[in-house]
Amino acid sequence: MKTNKFRILAEGIYGALVIGITVLLSPFLRAWYRRWGATQEEVVRTLPGDEFVPRPKSEITAAITVNAPVQNIWRWFAQLGCQRGGWYSYDLLDNGGVPSADKILPEYQTLHVGDMIAAVPNGSFGFPVALVEPNRVLSLAGTLNTQTGKSAQPNDENLQAYFSGDQTFFMEPIGDNAARLIFRMRTDWNATRINNLIYRGIAEPISFVMGRKMLQNVKARAEALN
Repeated sequence: MKTNKFRILAEGIYGALVIGITVLLSPFLRAWYRRWGATQEEVVRTLPGDEFVPRPKSEITAAITVNAPVQNIWRWFAQLGCQRGGWYSYDLLDNGGVPSADKILPEYQTLHVGDMIAAVPNGSFGFPVALVEPNRVLSLAGTLNTQTGKSAQPNDENLQAYFSGDQTFFMEPIGDNAARLIFRMRTDWNATRINNLIYRGIAEPISFVMGRKMLQNVKARAEALN
């Protein structure tokens, strides 16, 4: 148990350092991290979930090859989230220090549109499930009217202050026992100097670092199921 806690602490400290460096160097690294691991075709390709943020001011497309069938990959995403299987990233930073699951949890294998996936350990904030197609795609997306704190439609041109976000995890077979796992994050907001700094200069590189770690850990877990 102590070894596990030490590993989570060490990984969390390392993750925080990587985040800090990536944020500081984001003007120079942005062209690289916005398409990490992805082919040009994958970068420009329209994916399910893109419609939830139709005019993004920020977009990341990251991808990795997983040597496992899509069914093995999907099981980890079906149980995604705090108070469930975790986020498979730096657990100290996004799962309250609780280790992300290293096994399939049958009680968390069903998702429906409208479900809320907890983003913080106490469950006070979460991402709504906007699209779910088992063994193919999961999109967590929504638009918030930041003046009222209420949900809004992403194409409402009357919104004066808003934030729209979409995280899509797309799985595509490339053989009998391999698949491409694509992570796309699209965000949009009412453009102000402070919003541009927060969402593009800080949130974007943080999301890349956490998202890349998730892809790598899901790959390892899915391949271990083979």
